[in-house]
Amino acid sequence: MKFGIFLLLLFSTALYADVTIPQKLIDHHTAVCSDFGTEDGKYLLRAAYKLPKSPNSESIKTLYVLGCQMYAYNSLEKAYILDSEENITDVYVVEIDEERSLTATNDLMGSDYDEASNTLGTFQKGRGIGDCGSTATYTYSSEVEKFILVQARLKNHCDGDVESEWPVVYSK
Repeated sequence: MKFGIFLLLLFSTALYADVTIPQKLIDHHTAVCSDFGTEDGKYLLRAAYKLPKSPNSESIKTLYVLGCQMYAYNSLEKAYILDSEENITDVYVVEIDEERSLTATNDLMGSDYDEASNTLGTFQKGRGIGDCGSTATYTYSSEVEKFILVQARLKNHCDGDVESEWPVVYSK
């Protein structure tokens, strides 16, 4: 699974080249990811998705996942939810470490959204061969209009073993 997400990221540029981003969101995103608005930053575009309708609001919400930085084998994205009136909400998710400490972040590494399951996944390799790193899966809840952590895997120790699954450190 972890390499599937990575391969999807490699080919995502071609898949989402037609996405129109509202200027208000471009300005908001470029304020924190300055390369995004440059000619060289066009590859940083990821995707836009319609979110499930909330029972608490009539507004249609769209999730935008936009690139911020590219590294040798990782990518950094930010995600935003825009409502029908173009109000922007930065998406924050929970990260968990081996000691089960929780932090909130809006830095998404190697992220992608699956519309069929309403899940947002993240993937970060600790080094190129993929023998350490982290993954997380979040489900979008239309009730609370947030992403809820479903599972997190983390392997901090890079030991050369690329065949085994990374240990689950959280599962809902």
